[in-house]
Amino acid sequence: MRRAHAVNILGAALLALLFGCSAFSQAPSVPSKHPEELPPGRVDCLECHQDVSTGALKPYAAVRHSRVFIDSHGTYARQGQNLCASCHAPAFCQTCHAGKEELKPNTKMGDRPDRMAPHRGDYLVTHRIDGRIDPGSCFRCHGNKNDVKCRQCHK
Repeated sequence: MRRAHAVNILGAALLALLFGCSAFSQAPSVPSKHPEELPPGRVDCLECHQDVSTGALKPYAAVRHSRVFIDSHGTYARQGQNLCASCHAPAFCQTCHAGKEELKPNTKMGDRPDRMAPHRGDYLVTHRIDGRIDPGSCFRCHGNKNDVKCRQCHK
């Protein structure tokens, strides 16, 4: 009985020592701007980090969001501002989300390669409505160079 009690005390002391040492460890830890709990499906640290042991981030140009991510980024953003803020400044979000109306998929960066289908599925039929409401809306993303393409149908 006495031996079991001594083993329990020794085990508790070792456990306390282990937790105490980890509290003062100099190992890399999660920075203050990093989300402590990543959203489901975002478990690969190497998606953003070059080296997990040091916490070194990949160069900015290497971090790309897939089309699926861009389409559903609101789900990640609602997990907490720290997730997006670990790379993006608040002004980045405000370039699209400053208005009170929900952003249509054709309003921002529509001609980027990672936005393969920036318009709604019925947009070829409905784009004239947007064009009548705001004639400059096409040029906001596509620029004036698209004017030649527009004139093929809009003579």
